[in-house]
Amino acid sequence: MSLGSSLLQGVRAAGPREVLVCGPRRLTGDDVLAMVAGAVSALHARGVRQGDPIAVMYGRQPESTVARLVTLALGCPVVKLLPGLPTRVAAETLRALGGSVLLHEPCRQDDADELLDACHLPIEYRLDADLFGTPHCGLVEAQGRAPDALSSVTFTNGTTGECKPVAYSERAEAAQLAAARSMFGPAPWRFQVPPGHFLPNQMALWTLSTGGTAVLLSDSELGREAEVAVRERVTHMMSGRPFELYALAGALATARASGADQLRLVIYGGAPAVAARSAEAIEAIGPMALQCYGLTEGGFVSALQPDAHLRPELLSSVGRPVRGVEVRVRDQDGADLPTGEVGEVWVRSPQLMTGYVGDAVRTARALRDGWLRTGDLGRLDAEGYLFLVDRVEERLAPGVYARPIENVLTGHPAVADAAVFALPDGSGQVPAGVVVRRDGHEVDLEALRALVRRELGAPCEPRRLWLVDELPRTPGGKPDKAGLRSRYRLVEEEAREERTAAVT
Repeated sequence: MSLGSSLLQGVRAAGPREVLVCGPRRLTGDDVLAMVAGAVSALHARGVRQGDPIAVMYGRQPESTVARLVTLALGCPVVKLLPGLPTRVAAETLRALGGSVLLHEPCRQDDADELLDACHLPIEYRLDADLFGTPHCGLVEAQGRAPDALSSVTFTNGTTGECKPVAYSERAEAAQLAAARSMFGPAPWRFQVPPGHFLPNQMALWTLSTGGTAVLLSDSELGREAEVAVRERVTHMMSGRPFELYALAGALATARASGADQLRLVIYGGAPAVAARSAEAIEAIGPMALQCYGLTEGGFVSALQPDAHLRPELLSSVGRPVRGVEVRVRDQDGADLPTGEVGEVWVRSPQLMTGYVGDAVRTARALRDGWLRTGDLGRLDAEGYLFLVDRVEERLAPGVYARPIENVLTGHPAVADAAVFALPDGSGQVPAGVVVRRDGHEVDLEALRALVRRELGAPCEPRRLWLVDELPRTPGGKPDKAGLRSRYRLVEEEAREERTAAVT
Protein backbone atom coordinates (compact mmCIF):
# COMPACT_ATOMS: atom_id res chain seq x y z
CA MET A 1 0.00 0.00 0.00
CA SER A 2 1.24 3.50 -0.81
CA LEU A 3 2.12 6.00 1.88
CA GLY A 4 -0.90 8.14 0.98
CA SER A 5 -3.37 5.26 1.11
CA SER A 6 -1.94 4.04 4.44
CA LEU A 7 -2.12 7.47 6.06
CA LEU A 8 -5.63 8.34 4.94
CA GLN A 9 -6.86 4.88 5.82
CA GLY A 10 -5.40 5.22 9.33
CA VAL A 11 -6.91 8.69 9.87
CA ARG A 12 -10.28 7.52 8.59
CA ALA A 13 -10.19 4.50 10.93
CA ALA A 14 -9.53 6.81 13.89
CA GLY A 15 -12.71 8.78 13.14
CA PRO A 16 -13.78 10.62 16.32
CA ARG A 17 -10.58 9.68 18.21
CA GLU A 18 -7.80 12.24 18.47
CA VAL A 19 -4.93 11.78 16.03
CA LEU A 20 -2.93 15.00 16.50
CA VAL A 21 -2.23 16.57 19.89
CA CYS A 22 -0.20 19.74 20.46
CA GLY A 23 -0.55 21.29 23.90
CA PRO A 24 -4.24 22.03 24.44
CA ARG A 25 -5.12 21.38 20.80
CA ARG A 26 -6.81 18.04 19.97
CA LEU A 27 -7.63 17.11 16.37
CA THR A 28 -9.64 13.98 15.68
CA GLY A 29 -9.44 11.85 12.58
CA ASP A 30 -12.68 13.44 11.39
CA ASP A 31 -11.26 16.94 11.99
CA VAL A 32 -8.16 16.15 9.95
CA LEU A 33 -10.13 14.67 7.05
CA ALA A 34 -12.31 17.78 6.95
CA MET A 35 -9.21 20.01 6.89
CA VAL A 36 -7.70 17.95 4.08
CA ALA A 37 -10.92 18.08 2.06
CA GLY A 38 -11.13 21.86 2.39
CA ALA A 39 -7.52 22.34 1.33
CA VAL A 40 -7.90 19.99 -1.65
CA SER A 41 -10.95 21.98 -2.80
CA ALA A 42 -9.07 25.28 -2.47
CA LEU A 43 -6.03 24.07 -4.39
CA HIS A 44 -8.10 22.40 -7.10
CA ALA A 45 -9.91 25.70 -7.59
CA ARG A 46 -6.53 27.39 -8.19
CA GLY A 47 -5.62 24.86 -10.87
CA VAL A 48 -3.33 22.54 -8.87
CA ARG A 49 -3.37 19.05 -10.37
CA GLN A 50 -1.80 15.65 -9.77
CA GLY A 51 1.99 15.70 -10.08
CA ASP A 52 2.44 19.44 -9.40
CA PRO A 53 5.20 19.92 -6.79
CA ILE A 54 4.02 21.64 -3.60
CA ALA A 55 6.46 23.31 -1.21
CA VAL A 56 5.52 23.07 2.47
CA MET A 57 7.28 25.41 4.89
CA TYR A 58 7.09 23.49 8.15
CA GLY A 59 6.52 24.89 11.64
CA ARG A 60 5.57 23.25 14.93
CA GLN A 61 1.79 23.16 14.61
CA PRO A 62 -0.37 20.17 13.56
CA GLU A 63 -1.19 21.98 10.31
CA SER A 64 2.27 21.10 8.95
CA THR A 65 1.49 17.40 9.39
CA VAL A 66 -1.95 17.87 7.81
CA ALA A 67 -0.33 19.65 4.85
CA ARG A 68 1.48 16.43 3.92
CA LEU A 69 -1.86 14.62 3.85
CA VAL A 70 -3.13 17.33 1.51
CA THR A 71 -0.31 16.73 -0.96
CA LEU A 72 -0.92 12.97 -0.84
CA ALA A 73 -4.65 13.43 -1.43
CA LEU A 74 -3.83 15.57 -4.47
CA GLY A 75 -1.22 13.12 -5.74
CA CYS A 76 1.42 15.87 -5.63
CA PRO A 77 5.06 15.52 -4.54
CA VAL A 78 6.01 17.62 -1.54
CA VAL A 79 9.16 19.70 -1.09
CA LYS A 80 9.82 19.90 2.66
CA LEU A 81 11.20 23.29 3.70
CA LEU A 82 12.23 22.82 7.30
CA PRO A 83 13.50 25.65 9.55
CA GLY A 84 17.11 26.58 8.90
CA LEU A 85 17.17 25.61 5.22
CA PRO A 86 18.95 28.35 3.23
CA THR A 87 16.59 30.27 0.97
CA ARG A 88 19.01 29.90 -1.94
CA VAL A 89 18.90 26.09 -1.72
CA ALA A 90 15.10 26.04 -1.48
CA ALA A 91 14.70 28.38 -4.44
CA GLU A 92 17.14 26.46 -6.66
CA THR A 93 15.35 23.19 -5.89
CA LEU A 94 11.89 24.57 -6.61
CA ARG A 95 13.04 26.07 -9.90
CA ALA A 96 14.55 22.71 -10.90
CA LEU A 97 11.27 20.92 -10.13
CA GLY A 98 8.96 23.55 -11.59
CA GLY A 99 7.21 24.21 -8.28
CA SER A 100 4.37 26.75 -8.24
CA VAL A 101 2.71 26.29 -4.81
CA LEU A 102 3.88 27.35 -1.34
CA LEU A 103 2.08 26.38 1.87
CA HIS A 104 3.49 27.76 5.11
CA GLU A 105 2.68 28.14 8.76
CA PRO A 106 1.85 31.75 9.71
CA CYS A 107 4.88 31.88 12.04
CA ARG A 108 7.13 31.53 9.00
CA GLN A 109 5.69 34.41 6.99
CA ASP A 110 9.03 36.22 6.89
CA ASP A 111 10.74 33.09 5.52
CA ALA A 112 7.94 32.70 2.98
CA ASP A 113 8.32 36.32 1.82
CA GLU A 114 12.06 35.86 1.40
CA LEU A 115 11.54 32.69 -0.66
CA LEU A 116 8.88 34.32 -2.84
CA ASP A 117 11.29 37.17 -3.56
CA ALA A 118 13.88 34.63 -4.72
CA CYS A 119 11.57 32.24 -6.59
CA HIS A 120 8.27 32.91 -8.34
CA LEU A 121 5.54 30.72 -6.84
CA PRO A 122 2.14 32.06 -7.96
CA ILE A 123 0.04 30.11 -5.45
CA GLU A 124 0.57 30.81 -1.74
CA TYR A 125 -1.52 29.79 1.27
CA ARG A 126 -1.06 30.03 5.01
CA LEU A 127 -1.62 26.80 6.89
CA ASP A 128 -4.69 28.09 8.72
CA ALA A 129 -8.25 29.01 7.73
CA ASP A 130 -6.74 30.62 4.62
CA LEU A 131 -6.26 27.09 3.25
CA PHE A 132 -8.39 24.82 5.40
CA GLY A 133 -11.54 26.96 5.58
CA THR A 134 -12.79 26.28 2.05
CA PRO A 135 -16.25 24.59 1.86
CA HIS A 136 -16.00 21.02 0.60
CA CYS A 137 -17.93 17.85 0.00
CA GLY A 138 -17.14 14.19 -0.68
CA LEU A 139 -14.54 11.76 0.61
CA VAL A 140 -10.81 12.33 0.43
CA GLU A 141 -8.80 9.59 -1.29
CA ALA A 142 -5.11 9.26 -2.09
CA GLN A 143 -4.39 9.58 -5.78
CA GLY A 144 -2.75 6.46 -7.21
CA ARG A 145 0.65 7.10 -8.73
CA ALA A 146 3.39 4.98 -10.30
CA PRO A 147 5.85 3.44 -7.80
CA ASP A 148 8.76 5.34 -9.38
CA ALA A 149 6.97 8.71 -9.38
CA LEU A 150 8.48 11.50 -7.29
CA SER A 151 6.84 11.53 -3.85
CA SER A 152 8.92 13.93 -1.76
CA VAL A 153 12.04 16.02 -1.59
CA THR A 154 13.82 16.64 1.68
CA PHE A 155 17.27 18.03 2.44
CA THR A 156 20.36 16.71 4.14
CA ASN A 157 21.14 18.53 7.37
CA GLY A 158 24.44 19.97 6.26
CA THR A 159 26.79 17.64 8.18
CA THR A 160 29.31 17.99 5.34
CA GLY A 161 28.70 21.73 5.10
CA GLU A 162 26.13 21.64 2.31
CA CYS A 163 22.36 21.04 2.24
CA LYS A 164 21.51 18.72 -0.64
CA PRO A 165 17.98 18.07 -1.98
CA VAL A 166 17.14 14.36 -1.76
CA ALA A 167 14.35 12.89 -3.90
CA TYR A 168 12.26 9.92 -2.80
CA SER A 169 9.91 7.84 -4.94
CA GLU A 170 6.49 6.54 -3.97
CA ARG A 171 8.09 3.10 -3.55
CA ALA A 172 10.82 4.39 -1.22
CA GLU A 173 8.37 6.20 1.07
CA ALA A 174 6.16 3.11 1.31
CA ALA A 175 9.25 1.03 2.17
CA GLN A 176 10.29 3.48 4.92
CA LEU A 177 6.83 3.22 6.46
CA ALA A 178 7.03 -0.58 6.35
CA ALA A 179 10.46 -0.49 8.04
CA ALA A 180 9.18 1.81 10.80
CA ARG A 181 6.17 -0.40 11.47
CA SER A 182 8.36 -3.50 11.69
CA MET A 183 10.75 -1.83 14.17
CA PHE A 184 8.29 0.01 16.38
CA GLY A 185 5.90 -2.85 17.00
CA PRO A 186 2.15 -3.38 17.30
CA ALA A 187 -0.30 -0.61 16.40
CA PRO A 188 -1.87 1.73 17.21
CA TRP A 189 0.88 3.94 18.58
CA ARG A 190 0.61 6.99 20.77
CA PHE A 191 3.87 8.57 19.68
CA GLN A 192 5.50 11.66 21.19
CA VAL A 193 7.80 13.47 18.77
CA PRO A 194 10.00 16.52 19.43
CA PRO A 195 10.15 19.49 17.09
CA GLY A 196 12.92 18.83 14.66
CA HIS A 197 13.93 17.98 11.17
CA PHE A 198 13.12 15.15 8.82
CA LEU A 199 12.65 12.12 11.08
CA PRO A 200 10.30 13.57 13.74
CA ASN A 201 7.98 14.81 11.00
CA GLN A 202 8.01 11.40 9.36
CA MET A 203 7.30 9.65 12.66
CA ALA A 204 4.21 11.79 13.18
CA LEU A 205 2.93 10.72 9.76
CA TRP A 206 3.74 7.06 10.28
CA THR A 207 1.82 7.16 13.55
CA LEU A 208 -1.31 8.30 11.72
CA SER A 209 -1.06 5.25 9.45
CA THR A 210 -1.52 3.02 12.52
CA GLY A 211 -4.75 4.77 13.49
CA GLY A 212 -2.82 6.18 16.42
CA THR A 213 -2.07 9.59 17.88
CA ALA A 214 0.95 11.82 17.26
CA VAL A 215 1.75 13.98 20.30
CA LEU A 216 3.61 17.05 19.05
CA LEU A 217 5.48 18.98 21.72
CA SER A 218 4.40 22.61 21.94
CA ASP A 219 6.87 25.38 22.72
CA SER A 220 5.68 25.52 26.34
CA GLU A 221 6.32 21.79 26.78
CA LEU A 222 9.97 21.81 25.73
CA GLY A 223 12.03 20.72 28.72
CA ARG A 224 9.03 18.85 30.17
CA GLU A 225 9.09 15.90 27.77
CA ALA A 226 8.94 13.25 30.49
CA GLU A 227 5.97 14.89 32.20
CA VAL A 228 4.11 15.16 28.89
CA ALA A 229 4.82 11.52 28.03
CA VAL A 230 3.18 10.32 31.23
CA ARG A 231 0.27 12.78 31.06
CA GLU A 232 -0.52 11.86 27.45
CA ARG A 233 -0.23 8.09 28.04
CA VAL A 234 2.46 7.87 25.38
CA THR A 235 3.48 4.38 24.18
CA HIS A 236 6.36 5.50 21.93
CA MET A 237 8.70 8.41 22.35
CA MET A 238 11.42 9.89 20.20
CA SER A 239 14.01 11.37 22.54
CA GLY A 240 16.25 12.66 19.74
CA ARG A 241 20.03 12.34 19.59
CA PRO A 242 21.94 10.26 22.19
CA PHE A 243 22.93 13.27 24.29
CA GLU A 244 19.23 14.20 24.48
CA LEU A 245 18.35 10.69 25.67
CA TYR A 246 20.98 10.97 28.41
CA ALA A 247 19.57 14.30 29.59
CA LEU A 248 16.04 12.87 29.57
CA ALA A 249 16.62 9.50 31.24
CA GLY A 250 16.55 10.60 34.89
CA ALA A 251 13.45 12.76 34.49
CA LEU A 252 11.74 10.01 32.55
CA ALA A 253 12.43 7.43 35.24
CA THR A 254 11.03 9.77 37.91
CA ALA A 255 7.93 10.67 35.90
CA ARG A 256 7.18 7.06 35.06
CA ALA A 257 7.44 6.04 38.71
CA SER A 258 4.95 8.71 39.78
CA GLY A 259 2.23 8.21 37.17
CA ALA A 260 0.34 5.70 35.06
CA ASP A 261 2.98 4.49 32.65
CA GLN A 262 2.29 3.03 29.22
CA LEU A 263 5.64 3.80 27.62
CA ARG A 264 7.19 0.81 25.86
CA LEU A 265 9.76 2.24 23.43
CA VAL A 266 12.15 5.22 23.45
CA ILE A 267 13.80 5.85 20.07
CA TYR A 268 17.10 7.71 19.66
CA GLY A 269 19.84 8.10 17.05
CA GLY A 270 21.26 10.58 14.57
CA ALA A 271 24.66 11.02 16.25
CA PRO A 272 27.34 8.86 17.89
CA ALA A 273 26.26 7.24 21.16
CA VAL A 274 28.49 7.20 24.24
CA ALA A 275 28.48 3.59 25.47
CA ALA A 276 29.02 4.41 29.15
CA ARG A 277 26.22 6.97 29.18
CA SER A 278 23.90 4.66 27.22
CA ALA A 279 24.39 2.06 29.95
CA GLU A 280 23.44 4.64 32.60
CA ALA A 281 20.32 5.61 30.64
CA ILE A 282 19.23 1.96 30.33
CA GLU A 283 19.75 1.46 34.05
CA ALA A 284 17.41 4.42 34.67
CA ILE A 285 14.60 3.63 32.22
CA GLY A 286 14.96 -0.11 31.69
CA PRO A 287 15.37 -2.05 28.43
CA MET A 288 13.08 0.03 26.24
CA ALA A 289 15.59 2.04 24.18
CA LEU A 290 15.86 1.53 20.42
CA GLN A 291 18.77 3.13 18.58
CA CYS A 292 18.23 3.78 14.86
CA TYR A 293 20.99 4.38 12.33
CA GLY A 294 19.97 5.79 9.00
CA LEU A 295 20.65 8.43 6.41
CA THR A 296 18.57 11.05 4.68
CA GLU A 297 19.61 9.40 1.41
CA GLY A 298 18.87 5.85 2.54
CA GLY A 299 16.17 5.71 5.19
CA PHE A 300 16.61 3.21 8.02
CA VAL A 301 19.77 1.08 7.86
CA SER A 302 20.12 -0.68 11.21
CA ALA A 303 18.67 -0.76 14.70
CA LEU A 304 20.01 -1.69 18.12
CA GLN A 305 17.03 -3.40 19.74
CA PRO A 306 16.13 -2.98 23.44
CA ASP A 307 17.43 -6.41 24.44
CA ALA A 308 20.78 -5.72 22.75
CA HIS A 309 21.20 -2.68 25.02
CA LEU A 310 21.66 -5.14 27.90
CA ARG A 311 24.90 -6.37 26.33
CA PRO A 312 27.65 -3.82 27.16
CA GLU A 313 29.83 -4.90 24.24
CA LEU A 314 27.09 -3.82 21.79
CA LEU A 315 26.46 -0.33 23.15
CA SER A 316 29.06 1.12 20.79
CA SER A 317 27.36 -0.50 17.78
CA VAL A 318 24.40 0.76 15.76
CA GLY A 319 22.72 -2.63 15.70
CA ARG A 320 21.87 -5.02 12.90
CA PRO A 321 20.30 -4.22 9.51
CA VAL A 322 16.55 -3.73 9.61
CA ARG A 323 14.28 -5.96 7.58
CA GLY A 324 14.71 -5.52 3.83
CA VAL A 325 18.12 -3.82 4.11
CA GLU A 326 21.44 -5.25 2.91
CA VAL A 327 24.69 -3.89 4.35
CA ARG A 328 28.18 -4.48 3.01
CA VAL A 329 31.58 -3.18 4.16
CA ARG A 330 33.78 -2.53 1.14
CA ASP A 331 37.24 -1.32 0.25
CA GLN A 332 38.09 1.66 -1.95
CA ASP A 333 37.58 -0.44 -5.09
CA GLY A 334 34.10 -1.59 -4.01
CA ALA A 335 35.12 -5.16 -3.09
CA ASP A 336 33.53 -6.79 -0.03
CA LEU A 337 35.77 -7.02 3.03
CA PRO A 338 35.83 -9.92 5.49
CA THR A 339 34.02 -9.79 8.81
CA GLY A 340 35.81 -7.51 11.27
CA GLU A 341 37.70 -5.42 8.71
CA VAL A 342 37.03 -1.68 8.39
CA GLY A 343 35.80 -0.17 5.16
CA GLU A 344 33.07 2.04 3.74
CA VAL A 345 29.49 1.02 4.55
CA TRP A 346 27.36 0.36 1.45
CA VAL A 347 23.59 -0.11 1.69
CA ARG A 348 20.94 -1.56 -0.62
CA SER A 349 17.20 -1.41 0.10
CA PRO A 350 13.91 -0.20 -1.40
CA GLN A 351 14.12 2.82 0.91
CA LEU A 352 16.94 4.49 -1.02
CA MET A 353 16.62 7.91 -2.58
CA THR A 354 16.19 8.33 -6.32
CA GLY A 355 19.01 10.85 -6.29
CA TYR A 356 19.94 14.47 -5.62
CA VAL A 357 17.67 16.92 -7.43
CA GLY A 358 19.45 18.54 -10.36
CA ASP A 359 22.81 16.94 -9.62
CA ALA A 360 23.46 13.87 -11.75
CA VAL A 361 27.19 13.86 -11.01
CA ARG A 362 26.78 13.73 -7.24
CA THR A 363 24.00 11.15 -7.62
CA ALA A 364 26.27 8.90 -9.70
CA ARG A 365 28.96 9.08 -7.01
CA ALA A 366 26.52 8.12 -4.25
CA LEU A 367 24.48 5.42 -6.04
CA ARG A 368 26.27 2.47 -7.65
CA ASP A 369 24.30 -0.40 -9.24
CA GLY A 370 21.48 -0.09 -6.72
CA TRP A 371 23.80 0.46 -3.73
CA LEU A 372 24.24 3.65 -1.69
CA ARG A 373 27.70 4.64 -0.54
CA THR A 374 27.06 6.05 2.93
CA GLY A 375 30.38 7.81 3.47
CA ASP A 376 30.62 6.08 6.86
CA LEU A 377 33.51 3.80 7.78
CA GLY A 378 32.60 0.73 9.79
CA ARG A 379 32.92 -2.99 10.39
CA LEU A 380 30.53 -5.91 10.83
CA ASP A 381 31.03 -8.48 13.58
CA ALA A 382 30.26 -12.21 13.37
CA GLU A 383 26.66 -11.63 14.52
CA GLY A 384 25.99 -8.97 11.91
CA TYR A 385 26.19 -5.98 14.26
CA LEU A 386 27.50 -2.82 12.61
CA PHE A 387 30.13 -0.68 14.34
CA LEU A 388 30.83 2.75 12.84
CA VAL A 389 34.34 4.09 13.33
CA ASP A 390 34.64 7.31 11.31
CA ARG A 391 33.59 9.26 8.23
CA VAL A 392 35.44 8.70 4.96
CA GLU A 393 36.28 12.40 4.59
CA GLU A 394 37.60 12.55 8.16
CA ARG A 395 39.95 9.61 7.77
CA LEU A 396 43.10 9.71 9.89
CA ALA A 397 46.25 7.65 9.37
CA PRO A 398 45.74 4.04 8.20
CA GLY A 399 44.30 1.96 11.02
CA VAL A 400 43.44 5.02 13.16
CA TYR A 401 39.74 5.87 13.55
CA ALA A 402 37.96 8.53 15.59
CA ARG A 403 35.11 6.50 17.11
CA PRO A 404 37.25 3.90 18.97
CA ILE A 405 39.34 6.72 20.44
CA GLU A 406 36.18 8.54 21.51
CA ASN A 407 34.88 5.33 23.09
CA VAL A 408 38.03 5.01 25.22
CA LEU A 409 37.88 8.66 26.28
CA THR A 410 34.18 8.56 27.19
CA GLY A 411 34.69 5.29 29.04
CA HIS A 412 36.68 7.22 31.65
CA PRO A 413 34.47 8.19 34.62
CA ALA A 414 35.54 11.85 34.41
CA VAL A 415 34.49 12.31 30.75
CA ALA A 416 30.90 12.99 29.67
CA ASP A 417 31.55 13.34 25.94
CA ALA A 418 34.37 13.60 23.43
CA ALA A 419 35.10 14.32 19.78
CA VAL A 420 38.24 13.28 17.90
CA PHE A 421 39.29 14.91 14.64
CA ALA A 422 42.31 15.23 12.35
CA LEU A 423 44.81 18.05 12.60
CA PRO A 424 47.57 18.67 10.04
CA ASP A 425 51.09 17.88 11.16
CA GLY A 426 54.42 17.90 9.41
CA SER A 427 54.06 14.14 8.88
CA GLY A 428 50.37 14.23 7.81
CA GLN A 429 47.08 14.09 9.69
CA VAL A 430 47.29 13.31 13.42
CA PRO A 431 44.46 12.70 15.91
CA ALA A 432 43.44 15.48 18.27
CA GLY A 433 40.35 15.90 20.35
CA VAL A 434 38.20 17.70 22.87
CA VAL A 435 36.54 16.28 25.97
CA VAL A 436 33.63 17.41 28.13
CA ARG A 437 34.03 17.00 31.89
CA ARG A 438 31.40 15.19 33.94
CA ASP A 439 29.94 17.21 36.79
CA GLY A 440 31.84 16.68 40.01
CA HIS A 441 34.98 15.31 38.34
CA GLU A 442 38.38 16.68 37.41
CA VAL A 443 39.96 15.86 34.07
CA ASP A 444 43.65 15.01 33.62
CA LEU A 445 44.25 15.44 29.89
CA GLU A 446 47.68 13.82 29.92
CA ALA A 447 46.28 10.80 31.75
CA LEU A 448 43.56 10.50 29.11
CA ARG A 449 46.14 10.54 26.32
CA ALA A 450 48.08 7.82 28.12
CA LEU A 451 44.89 5.79 28.52
CA VAL A 452 44.27 5.83 24.77
CA ARG A 453 47.89 4.85 24.13
CA ARG A 454 47.57 1.85 26.45
CA GLU A 455 44.20 0.74 25.06
CA LEU A 456 44.67 1.33 21.33
CA GLY A 457 48.37 1.86 20.72
CA ALA A 458 50.63 4.85 20.20
CA PRO A 459 49.32 5.82 16.69
CA CYS A 460 45.84 6.40 18.19
CA GLU A 461 47.01 8.64 21.01
CA PRO A 462 45.62 12.18 20.47
CA ARG A 463 48.51 14.54 19.79
CA ARG A 464 46.57 17.22 21.66
CA LEU A 465 43.47 17.24 23.89
CA TRP A 466 41.49 20.27 24.97
CA LEU A 467 38.80 20.61 27.64
CA VAL A 468 35.52 22.24 26.52
CA ASP A 469 32.23 22.98 28.27
CA GLU A 470 30.19 21.28 25.54
CA LEU A 471 30.64 19.90 22.05
CA PRO A 472 29.74 22.22 19.18
CA ARG A 473 27.17 20.49 16.99
CA THR A 474 25.89 20.68 13.43
CA PRO A 475 22.19 21.48 12.75
CA GLY A 476 21.62 17.72 12.67
CA GLY A 477 23.08 17.23 16.15
CA LYS A 478 26.39 15.60 15.22
CA PRO A 479 29.67 16.91 16.66
CA ASP A 480 30.87 19.72 14.40
CA LYS A 481 34.26 18.26 13.60
CA ALA A 482 34.88 20.59 10.67
CA GLY A 483 34.43 23.55 13.03
CA LEU A 484 36.62 21.94 15.68
CA ARG A 485 39.32 21.22 13.12
CA SER A 486 39.33 24.85 11.90
CA ARG A 487 39.31 26.28 15.41
CA TYR A 488 42.12 24.18 16.83
CA ARG A 489 44.27 24.37 13.71
CA LEU A 490 44.38 28.12 14.38
CA VAL A 491 45.11 27.48 18.06
CA GLU A 492 48.07 25.28 17.11
CA GLU A 493 49.36 27.79 14.58
CA GLU A 494 49.22 30.60 17.14
CA ALA A 495 51.00 28.40 19.71
CA ARG A 496 53.78 27.65 17.22
CA GLU A 497 54.18 31.34 16.43
CA GLU A 498 54.41 32.15 20.14
CA ARG A 499 57.06 29.47 20.65
CA THR A 500 59.04 30.77 17.68
CA ALA A 501 58.82 34.33 18.96
CA ALA A 502 59.93 33.24 22.41
CA VAL A 503 63.01 31.48 21.00
CA THR A 504 63.84 34.50 18.83
